[in-house]
Amino acid sequence: MKTINLNLKNNPYNVYIEAGILNNACAYIEKVYTNKKIYIITDSNVSKYYLESLEKNLSQKYIVKHVIVEAGESSKSFLGYQEVLKELINLDIRRGELLVALGGGVIGDLTGFVASSIYRGVPFVQIPTSLLAQMDSSIGGKTGIDFMDRKNIVGAFKQPLLVLIDPNTLDTLPSEEVSNGMAELIKHGIIGNAKLYKLLLDKHKIDEDIIYESLSVKARVVLEDEFDTGNRMILNFGHTFGHIIELERGIRHGEAVALGMLMALEFGIDLGITPNSLYEDTKNILISYGLPTTHIDYKKYLEKTIYDKKNLAGTINFILIDKLGHALIYPINESNLKGLK
Repeated sequence: MKTINLNLKNNPYNVYIEAGILNNACAYIEKVYTNKKIYIITDSNVSKYYLESLEKNLSQKYIVKHVIVEAGESSKSFLGYQEVLKELINLDIRRGELLVALGGGVIGDLTGFVASSIYRGVPFVQIPTSLLAQMDSSIGGKTGIDFMDRKNIVGAFKQPLLVLIDPNTLDTLPSEEVSNGMAELIKHGIIGNAKLYKLLLDKHKIDEDIIYESLSVKARVVLEDEFDTGNRMILNFGHTFGHIIELERGIRHGEAVALGMLMALEFGIDLGITPNSLYEDTKNILISYGLPTTHIDYKKYLEKTIYDKKNLAGTINFILIDKLGHALIYPINESNLKGLK
């Protein structure tokens, strides 16, 4: 087992990474939650594989109910949010009762946002079942939904009580979903872990060790900047352009981030910040894990970045790489973007 301690000042919690941990979830949850009821939020795909076994395990100690939403990004919307609220209220949820997010990034973000707002806040636990969620979104406390073609534009910070990561859940993922999750893992190598990046160059097997190496990067940054006002912005590498591409082309998040990373690397090279070799090495890693590498001219998307969540009072903070394992924040005023085209 691998353990990551997020010793945040007001919301400390642990992340446990172990094959088979899903079958022992109750033993971990009972250490942090003492009320009687648990409500599992999951989707129509994940429920087929893991809902019954998780309910059975948790029923040793708790009364367990569930809400199932349609799989896919469309559930991460105001409509999806309202439907989950209605279901929970109909199930007679009370203040202080626990939500469990069982699924990928959509379920984690949606459940976290529900947890942040119903009764002005109830506790929740993350059990991410996709590589994308295990690599990134299950820790750090960011929750939210999409609105008006803007990804995660409505949300809140809500830290979980606990995160349980079971690499065995990756066995039921389609190959394209594994590739989808690889983008965040590659990102963590580029911005903060040269060891991880080099493991990926050799196409290392995805196991507890590599998940730990990846999440350690995010955990370190979150501990430095819990509410995303400073250095945590480096986790946005590949996302400023990637979020635009994702919504514009309707592709998977990881695929969009892969393309966004290449766009950001090219931007950095043109500015004289990023080493030329890093672009080709990253492109080769992306190809080896089945991710897209189609060239997209970043200059055509610069003006659209003004809607990014990192736009602070008219300044867009681009995340660029000056050397492998190190990212920097590069602020550009909106009025200067046209001059870069």
